Amino acid sequence: MAENDSRSAYLAARKLGRKYVSEHSGDKDKGYLHVLEDNTRGVEILAEINLGFHEIPLNRIVGTRTAARSNSFAGNFMPLLGDDTEFAIKWKKVYESQLVEGIREPIKVYEYINHYYVLEGNKRVSILKYVGAASVYGNIIRLLPERDETNDDISIFYEMLDYDKKMYFEGLWFHRRGNFTRLMNQTEKYLKDHPEVTDTVEETINNTYRRFHKAFRASKLEGLELTSGDALVEYSQIFGYPYAAEQRELVRNIRKAKAQFQVAEGSRKRDTMEVDAAKAEVQPVRPRLRKSMVHAAFAFDDDPSTSLFTRWHCLGIDRIERKYKNNLTVERMYNVNRYPGGPFAALQELAAKKPDVLFTTSPTMSDASLRIALENPELIVLNCDRPREGKNLNTYFSKMFDMTFLCGVLAAAMSRSGIIGYMNYAAWGELKTTYEINAFALGARLINPRAKTLDYTLRGINSWREHDLARQTMAQHGADVAFCRHSPDNPLDRVAFPEIYAQLYGLSPEGYTLESYAGASFDWEHFYDKVISDAIEGRTALLESRHIGGNPIHFGWGMSTGIMDIYPVNNVIGERATRLVNIFRDLVREDRLAPFEGPIWDRDGNLRIDHGVQPPLLELQRMHWLESSVEELNPLPED
Repeated sequence: MAENDSRSAYLAARKLGRKYVSEHSGDKDKGYLHVLEDNTRGVEILAEINLGFHEIPLNRIVGTRTAARSNSFAGNFMPLLGDDTEFAIKWKKVYESQLVEGIREPIKVYEYINHYYVLEGNKRVSILKYVGAASVYGNIIRLLPERDETNDDISIFYEMLDYDKKMYFEGLWFHRRGNFTRLMNQTEKYLKDHPEVTDTVEETINNTYRRFHKAFRASKLEGLELTSGDALVEYSQIFGYPYAAEQRELVRNIRKAKAQFQVAEGSRKRDTMEVDAAKAEVQPVRPRLRKSMVHAAFAFDDDPSTSLFTRWHCLGIDRIERKYKNNLTVERMYNVNRYPGGPFAALQELAAKKPDVLFTTSPTMSDASLRIALENPELIVLNCDRPREGKNLNTYFSKMFDMTFLCGVLAAAMSRSGIIGYMNYAAWGELKTTYEINAFALGARLINPRAKTLDYTLRGINSWREHDLARQTMAQHGADVAFCRHSPDNPLDRVAFPEIYAQLYGLSPEGYTLESYAGASFDWEHFYDKVISDAIEGRTALLESRHIGGNPIHFGWGMSTGIMDIYPVNNVIGERATRLVNIFRDLVREDRLAPFEGPIWDRDGNLRIDHGVQPPLLELQRMHWLESSVEELNPLPED
C-alpha cells in the first residue's frame, strides 16, 4: 500500500516537474535547477562561514551546488527522471519514510545572497516541497562574495553582514538599500524601550518577522513588488514595532498601509506642485443663503510662547480664524510631542473630533500623520514638511532656497572681502541638505563671481555658545558678512525678534555682529488662507483625490506667494543695495530668474546641473553636494 502511495506521489511530482520545465524552457536555466557553481562563476568568494543548524524556508532553496544533479529536478525541485530509475526508487523510499516519521536527517546547504543551494539532501527538499512544507532543518554554510557597490543584492547582503557575519535571519530580505539598517534601529529601540523582553536582537527580528510574514501573505495585497522585509520596515515606522501585535491586528493594519507600500516600492510617485502667486491667489468667499462650515484641526509640536516655529504658524491661523469666523471652527492641540502616548495618540484624539482637514505643523509629526491618514481615509491630512520620497502623505513647505538666494545677493553686495558666511543646520534630526546654502552661494556669485561662501553647520540650533563660535570661526576665515539663524527656542531671540527666522549681519574681525543688513521671515497666513477658503467653497477635489487614490502631493510655496521674504534695513545698506534686492526679488517672484538654472558645478569640478536645466523640487531635495564656491568649515561626521 505504501509502495503504491509513493509511486503515485512520484508520478504526480514528476508531472509537476515536467510541466514546469515546459513552461520555463526559455529561461536562463531552461526550467532546471539553478546551479551555485554557475551563479558564482567569475565572483571571488572571500570566505565560508558555518552558521550552524537552523530552520530554512523552503521557498528560499532555489538550486543545487553542482550541475551533476541539476537535470534530475525541475526548477521547482520536482523530479524528472523515469519511474523505474534508481533515482526514482530512492525518492520513493524517502517519501515513504517521510509519511511514517517525517524528515529527521538535516540537510546541508550553501547560502549565497539570501538564496540556498543544496549540498546534501536534494530528495528531502523535493519531497518536502511536494507535500507543501514551509521549512526544513539544516546546516547552513554562508558564502561571502567580494563587495560590489554596483550590485544592489550584494550591497544589501553586506549591509546585513556588516552588523554580524554569523547572524541568521529566517527568510528576511529587502529590495531597497538601507532597509536592514532601519530595521536594526527599530529593533534596538524597541528592546531599549521594553527591558522586559529578553530575546536577543536576532531572536527578536526572527520572531517578529515570522509572524509579520504570515500576516503579510494573509492580507493578500495584490500587485506589490516589495518584500515582506521591506513591508515590515514601513509598517514599524507607521504602527510601531509589531513584536507583540496579534495576527488579526497585523493583517488589518497591513491592509490599511497598502497605499504607503505602493509609494515605498515606487509604483506610486510623489508629485509636487510649485505654488506661485497665481496658484496661491485667494478667491473671495461668495455670499450664499447657506454658507459652508469647515472644521479645521491644527497640531503643534510645541507652544507659541516657547517656539518661534509654532508662533509663526499660530499667527497666520489666528488671522484666518478671525477672517472666516462665520465659516470656520478651529481645534488646536499644543505640545504634541510631549503628549501622553506620543504624537500618534494626540493626533488620534484630534481625528476623533471629525475635522474636515487636519494640519500637522511640524516634520516631527510625519510618521504619526501618515498613520492617521492611512487609518482615516475620509480625513484630509496635511503635514508641514519637505517633500518625502517613499511616504504616502500630502505635505506643504516653503521653497526656502528662494529666500536664501536673495540673501546671498545682498551678502555679496555688502561684503568688502568677497568672503561671506552661512550658518547651516541639520534640522529635525536629519542629514544636512545643501540646496539652501547652494542657493545662497549662487546668489552671491551673480553679484561677485569670485565670492566664496563659508559653511558652518550648527549641531544644536538653540546653543548661544555655538552661534557665537560659528560667527567667530567664519570671521577668522575672512568672512565679513554672514547669514545667521535665530534660535527658535531661545528666549532672547523670541523676545527681541519675534517674527524673524534669520538675519544677515556684518561681522567684525573677531566675529561680533556689527549691524543687521536684512531679516528673513515667514508668514503662513497665505497658505492657510488659500486652503481654508478653498475648503469653504468646496474646492478640495485635488486634495481628496490625491489623498485617497492618487499620488501623494507636495505643495512647495515660493516667494511670490508671500509666505516668506527678506526685509532689508534700508538706512543701513543704502538706497542702491535696497534697489538691487528689490530687482532680484521681482525677478524671482515673476519666475524670470531661477536660482538653480544650470550650468552649476560642485566643489570637485563635476557638472551637476546642465546648461539651461532647472531641476524639479524633488531633485533639489536630494541635493547633498556643495556648489564650487562653498567651503565647509566643520563637516558633519556622516557627510
